[in-house]
Amino acid sequence: MSLLIMLISAGAIIVLVKYGLLKGIDHVSEALNLSVKTRGKLTGYATSVPELVCLVAAGLHGVWEAGLWNIASSNIINVVLLIMAGIRYRQLHELLHWRFFDELFFAGLAILTPIGLMHFGLETQWYLVPLLLGLFVFYQWMDAKANKKTGEEEHPAGGNLPLGIILMITVLVAIVVVGTFLGDATAAVVNEMNLRPALAGWILGFATSIPEMITFFAVYGAAKKEGKLDGLDDTQEALDNLTGSNMSNLGFVYPVGLAVYLVAFKLFGS
Repeated sequence: MSLLIMLISAGAIIVLVKYGLLKGIDHVSEALNLSVKTRGKLTGYATSVPELVCLVAAGLHGVWEAGLWNIASSNIINVVLLIMAGIRYRQLHELLHWRFFDELFFAGLAILTPIGLMHFGLETQWYLVPLLLGLFVFYQWMDAKANKKTGEEEHPAGGNLPLGIILMITVLVAIVVVGTFLGDATAAVVNEMNLRPALAGWILGFATSIPEMITFFAVYGAAKKEGKLDGLDDTQEALDNLTGSNMSNLGFVYPVGLAVYLVAFKLFGS
């Protein structure tokens, strides 16, 4: 029963992200006429919300390792899903374009770092909080520096900015509420069913990577429908989604979740 609640809670968060948070971002992006790159990064950040909720909830319920493996596995799965989308739409060769070197570098770094930290037993050191947050800021700076704004095709402003903001705020509150159920269920699965935290994390990783899968295929599908698969904008948006998601998992979700876990451990002990 606990496993079912865990999966239902994760599924509910995914639905809220896809049909609420992403819709809100679409409205905001269209209203502000944001670039393809900016829209891709925003989508990547939004699709990391499930990982943030899972990690914080897992940490508060004493199953930090499961939450951390959720991040590590999600980052790996995200790369696999993008490759699958590239193969499906015959765009895999575009991923090797020199223009995308920095995105690929940071996406890979976001995979290797948590695995390396866990391997050496350093994953709960307090100094990781400022270091990883600093890395996230560095990523933003490097990404902006490596991708100077070029003249992009202008589109008439659309969308509904107030509606987009309201949607985003409302859904974020709902996700936090659902996250409490997810934390309880994950702790029960690990403790009562004697399930290894890493395995629980991988289960969550598959579930919380569904929003990325949806957006990767949606980006290429939309480009195909518009006859724009020959350009690089579709891969740019998909890669920024991937890198934004992976780096926010590493540089924001991880340190925030770790800070909550360390504070909770200090206050309430083991």
